[in-house]
Amino acid sequence: MKKIIICLAFAMLSLHSYAQEIPVKVTKSDVFKDEYKNSSIELVEDDGNGGVIIIRSYAGGVFSSGLGYYFEHYDSNLKLIKEYEYEAKQKKEDKKIYRSILGVILNGQEINMIEYVYDKKDKSTICNALTSNINNFNFTSKELFRLNSKDTESGSSSRYDSDSGAQMIINEDKSAFAITVDIKDKNNETHKIYLFDKALNQKIDHTFKRDIKDKKFIYENIDVSKDGNTLYLLGKVRTDEAKKKKDGGRYQYELTRITSTDEKTQVFDTDDHYAASLKTIVFQDRLNCIGFYSDRNDNRFKGISYFELDPTTLAIKKTKFNPFTEQFIIDKYGKDKDKELKNLRFKKLIITAQNDIILNAEEFYIVTTYMNTPQGSYTRTTYHYDDIVSAKINSNGEIVWARNINKRQDWPSYNPYFSYTSTAKGNNAYFYINTGEKVRKIRKDRIEFKEASPKRSNLNVIQINENGDFDYREVLDDEENEVPFMVAYGEISGDSVFFLGQKGKKKQILKLTL
Repeated sequence: MKKIIICLAFAMLSLHSYAQEIPVKVTKSDVFKDEYKNSSIELVEDDGNGGVIIIRSYAGGVFSSGLGYYFEHYDSNLKLIKEYEYEAKQKKEDKKIYRSILGVILNGQEINMIEYVYDKKDKSTICNALTSNINNFNFTSKELFRLNSKDTESGSSSRYDSDSGAQMIINEDKSAFAITVDIKDKNNETHKIYLFDKALNQKIDHTFKRDIKDKKFIYENIDVSKDGNTLYLLGKVRTDEAKKKKDGGRYQYELTRITSTDEKTQVFDTDDHYAASLKTIVFQDRLNCIGFYSDRNDNRFKGISYFELDPTTLAIKKTKFNPFTEQFIIDKYGKDKDKELKNLRFKKLIITAQNDIILNAEEFYIVTTYMNTPQGSYTRTTYHYDDIVSAKINSNGEIVWARNINKRQDWPSYNPYFSYTSTAKGNNAYFYINTGEKVRKIRKDRIEFKEASPKRSNLNVIQINENGDFDYREVLDDEENEVPFMVAYGEISGDSVFFLGQKGKKKQILKLTL
């Protein structure tokens, strides 16, 4: 009997150990120092030989005006092969020229930095590509397009809205990119949109105009198709007709398909539900708009809304409003089923190998408190990074599973060591997070973890498998690291996620491979 008990105990221990054995390979670069304290990873690309090209942007602090990029070539073990610094210096003779970098895209061995220039002297807004081979870093400039500056909306304008200025969008396959520029127009929502392939060949030059005032058109997102030939623009529009609705949101959604030859728009709304925002997902043979909805108001979410459209005709093929699952409600609230979730921020939409969608979000909000004391009045702002919400949606628009990871993180400013990075492999979803203590399981198959801080951060990976079950593993203990890693800024390349660690000017690159 004693032998049986020992065997059972050993089997249970083995099962427990196996359950937490998520295979993750850890690779670190040497610890190094930069001249500038603040930097972040912008792009990670495979070099074709097992190594990677990492591009980091940097910015000086209060007493330093440095601004530019570090280009770093690493081998498979993160040993530095070559590095180059591109400093975006403002020349003395260019006092009336203002430059910014919208983004970076690679074309084989060539790096293309997309530069946006406001030339006050020539009254022009110019978009350039700064191109160099990764072996010599000798940049040359090519003009992509030019606009009259009186027509362009500056991001610093008093009329600033969510789509002011210019934005660069790269498609999922990194084979093409779009540049969208907000155009000044009092009576119409207007954008100039350009589409280029990664070799800088222009494919689309299009003016998008909607006969509604700018403030009534809320720009949601622009997507570039996988083949790099089509643009999809999603907007949330507050029309006079929508105002008259008795139930649901007083707005409608409009999805516009733009090609080199035509433009077509599909209008749809969320009936008697509220959907504060939607995101588009472009497949080869279908197009989805997905988001969270509520039956009360715009920020207390009750489930997931799903629209399926034909990617060519934009005909609506399917509409679903899926309430959160029983398991999700238990994850989030225990036994209290009358509450609803609020303040959700989209983090990432992932397409699995089976063409399911994994929708990841975070309960993020900012609280500002006004205080009056004998010493005077002041304000205190707190950034909250609370629970993680994840759900898998199948190709029929149904929820396969929905889970809530309980956490509470808050800080008096934006904190890249909080929040998380998500990815997927096979049928499993993964989340990389920093914790102050070990992740722990609580009742009813729920998990939670305590608040981390930049001074003490244990890096963990959490897995949700194809059945919606949790597993987790501590990847790095705080005591093993010279620097904490910024989990909010993970960059994905293949099955690996890259993080930058930073403590003052001391830095390190971390590669985690599933």
